Parts: sequence; structure tokens; C-alpha cells
Amino acid sequence: MLSSFEILVVEDNDIVRETLNLLLNKAGFAARAVENGPRALELMRQRYFDLVITDYMMDAMDGIELTRKIKKNWPATDVLMITAYGTITKGVEAMRLGACDYITKPFRNSDLLSRIDQLQEKRLVDEQRKCFTDELRQISEFNSIIGSSEGITHALSLAYRVAPISSTVLISGESGTGKELIAKAIHMLSSRKQGQFLIVNCGAITESLKEGELFGHVKGAFTGALSDRIGLLEAAHGGTLFLDEIAELTPATQSALLRFLQNSEVRKVGDHLTRNVDVRLIAATNKNLTEEVRKGNFRDDLFYRINVFPIRVPALCERKEDIPLLVQHFLKKHGGLLGDKAVIKISKRALAMLMNYSWPGNVRELENVLQRAIALTDSDEIVQEVLPEEIGDRHNSFARPQHEGKLADIEIEVILNTLNEMKGNRRKTAARLGISTTTLWRKLNGQP
Repeated sequence: MLSSFEILVVEDNDIVRETLNLLLNKAGFAARAVENGPRALELMRQRYFDLVITDYMMDAMDGIELTRKIKKNWPATDVLMITAYGTITKGVEAMRLGACDYITKPFRNSDLLSRIDQLQEKRLVDEQRKCFTDELRQISEFNSIIGSSEGITHALSLAYRVAPISSTVLISGESGTGKELIAKAIHMLSSRKQGQFLIVNCGAITESLKEGELFGHVKGAFTGALSDRIGLLEAAHGGTLFLDEIAELTPATQSALLRFLQNSEVRKVGDHLTRNVDVRLIAATNKNLTEEVRKGNFRDDLFYRINVFPIRVPALCERKEDIPLLVQHFLKKHGGLLGDKAVIKISKRALAMLMNYSWPGNVRELENVLQRAIALTDSDEIVQEVLPEEIGDRHNSFARPQHEGKLADIEIEVILNTLNEMKGNRRKTAARLGISTTTLWRKLNGQP
């Protein structure tokens, strides 16, 4: 870690203050220690500190007030609050004000040093991730994929990296998560973007026609084959073929697809001639293909052929921090004028209900719910009464905030309610909210 990491200790107990100062300097940090909040603020006006470690219980100025002043005047400086076991709520309050973390005493020196190391690592990761996310968001092909969570950003970064090469891609994820959007982005970022991007839903084709749909057929190959027809693989020559729900392919079609992947040749149903085809395959599935192979429903050799470059698209319940962004996007997309009104807002209570719902239908379900709510709304704002009953219990504590506010305020209130419910346990809080502990840390620190 960075040895130049500047730390300021604020502690009115002489022994504890000097002990912490000695510990941090021996660990290689550039540490200073002062006895109270006013002295800390005076020193911070003279030099920059990466981290302030402050006790909560102090006479001249408590840790909460000190945290408030630090985040107002030096927002880039992190604050680590030291609280007694009985004042955990003060640690939570400090995080609401922008503190990065809190630690309860008594604590082991190794625990404190570990927290600081994690903070340094998080700073580096966040900086790198923000830079890369900003770069990704400059790519127009990703404009239709909304979200800044770790899961969706990771999926986009993989799509960006695999696009220029010709590897077969397998995109997995629940229905409605946006697998097709990822596939289209890969195609548009590749050298094949001038070619066709064809889509076949393997689950929507009649079982007897699946092989003919992909490979084509000659006249008389089967009842109803009144003329020759090229298949989608041949039609996508020079471009990309997206095989959605690939797990639904019949065993015969799986075998034929495997032959194509091995030699890039297609043979129409009923024909004895083969043709070379240059096409990139991107497959998608909402099933666990490893499990399908184990059950004997999917060929293992085909699985290994298509699983060259796997990308997993997270379910919406795994990236709930993206819901406010998605809501804003869909309001802009569908909230246009309905008669003499435009729906441009959502109430705090309504958004809290959306944040607390499990979303089995993922982003597609969220869009449908918002379209319905827009149609039922008589004003410029969606309220909880126009949301479907299944969205959640209207008496849920998450859906009963005490005041209206901005989307960021709604997020923090939902997070803090859950943090209190989980008795300050951040890992359980993150799991309950469907976000990572890093994202929880970032949100509590006021970062997007």
C-alpha cells in the first residue's frame, strides 16, 4: 500500500492518542495526532490528510460534528469513526454523513490496520473503476445498457474486450436482464459491424424446424419445403448470429451446430453439398448449462465450444443500486406527453417500493411496471398507489419514508433502514439489498 498515506488521529485520551499515533507511524503511515476536533480542523486547513480517525466521545466537539465539518470542507478526506459498543448507531450516523467506516472499541491493532489497508485498496479500485467506467460510458454502443454497478460494469468491460476478436461468446443471465443488448453491442464494436446482426430465439422455433431454420433446406427436404431456402447461419455471412435460449436446441440441431463450429461449414437439410460460412456466434441462455450438461440435456462438447468467452449479466436484484438510474431512463423514454401531461418524476415512497422488490422479471419487468404506472398516473409524478400490488407491502418500512427528496436521498434512507435492521452488520446489509459490500461502502460515503 501507499506509504505516503496521510492520517490524522483525533482522540482526547492522551494514552490512546499516543498509542494510535505510534502504531500508525510504525506501520509506515505518515500520521499526526491531536487532542480535539477544533485542533484537527485547524491542522487540516494547513495540510491535506487522506484519512481522519476520530473518537466519537470528545468534549470540545464530538466525532459526529467533526465528521460533518470534514465532509463539508474536505470531501475527499475519508473519516473512520471509533465508537463504543453501545454507540454503534453513532457510527451509522457518521457513515450517513460521509464517513467511510466505523470500528467499535475495544479493538485489536491488527483490526484497525486491516481496515486502513482495505480503505487504501478500495480507493485504488474505485479510482481505476471510475476511470474505466467513464471510458465505457463514452462508447455509444453501450448507451442503451443502463447502470453503474460493479456487476453490469464488469459485463460491459468483458464485452468491450472480446468485441474485436472472433471468439464465440456465451452470455448467461436471467430473462429480462439485457443479454441481447450486450450481444448487439459486441457486434457493433467488432470489425463485423457492417454485416448482419441476426437473432434467432431457439425456444420459439418449432422443434421440427430448428435445424432447417439455422442451416436452411432444399426443396422437398420435408413436407412443406416448397423451395430452396438459406438458413440464418448463411444469411449472417460476414456478420454475427445471436442464438438466444441456446439450451432449447434439439439434440440433432446441437450436433449440427457442433459440426459447424468445428469446420465453419453448413449443409442444408436434404442437401449433400456444404458451404463455407464466415459468421461469428454469440449464444445466450437463462439456464445453467453446466447443470444441463450434467442432466444430459446439452452436449458437453458443444458447451465447451460455445463457452470460449463467458459473460454473465447480473439479475436486477443483484444490482439494486441501478434502479434509480433505470427509473430515470424509463421515465425519459416512456413518460412523454400523455394528453396534456408528462410523467417526469417518481415519489420517494414509490421508488422505495421499487428498491425493495425482488424483480423476478428483471429490467424488462421494471420497464413494464413503469409503463403501466405512467398510463395510470394523473399528474407528473408516479406515486405508490399506481404500482401493482405484487411490488410489495405498502406498509413496509422501506415504503414509508418521512419526507420527499432526491433519488440519492431515497437510496441512503433505504440503506440506513436496512443497516439498522441488520444491527450495523454491513455484510448482511449488502446481501439484503442485493449489492456488494464495496458498493454499500461507496453509497454510504456519498459516491455515485
